Amino acid sequence: MMPEKSGRSSTRRTRPEETFDLTATIERVEQTYYLSENRGHKDPVGDEAIIDITGTISMISPAYKQHHGREIEVSVIRARSFTDDGPTPITDKPFLLTVNLRKNRCSAMAYIPADAFWALPGMISSGAVTHIMVRFDKPWRGTATLLSLYFAPLSKIEALP
Repeated sequence: MMPEKSGRSSTRRTRPEETFDLTATIERVEQTYYLSENRGHKDPVGDEAIIDITGTISMISPAYKQHHGREIEVSVIRARSFTDDGPTPITDKPFLLTVNLRKNRCSAMAYIPADAFWALPGMISSGAVTHIMVRFDKPWRGTATLLSLYFAPLSKIEALP
């Protein structure tokens, strides 16, 4: 004989994760390049190319409206290590890091694929990209996980559901 079910599921249900968006108007772009030698390491030489995009938060989820109008810096990075066999990307997959929404600084950071990295400055300077939409999960102590970056003209961002 089978025991009666209590009506409760034995598996725990989790609430869907809450996500938030902000959109920033691009104002300034700076590019830097860093090359280093790590003596005694397996891959003795490595480099990072960084694009720092500074903008003003023009739209943001209501829960974080206190950051509207504030400056944000979005850094996208491409990194490699060099061995005797030649250059090797640190990762070929995008690697989304964090979003910081704090009183003294708003920022986001991600490692992106090489083709997107090298195309981005031209897209911005030509005016094809004027805004960045940043999607993130619920921050804890001002820091959240970056979920996506969308580089587009404002008309494309406003047309999203």
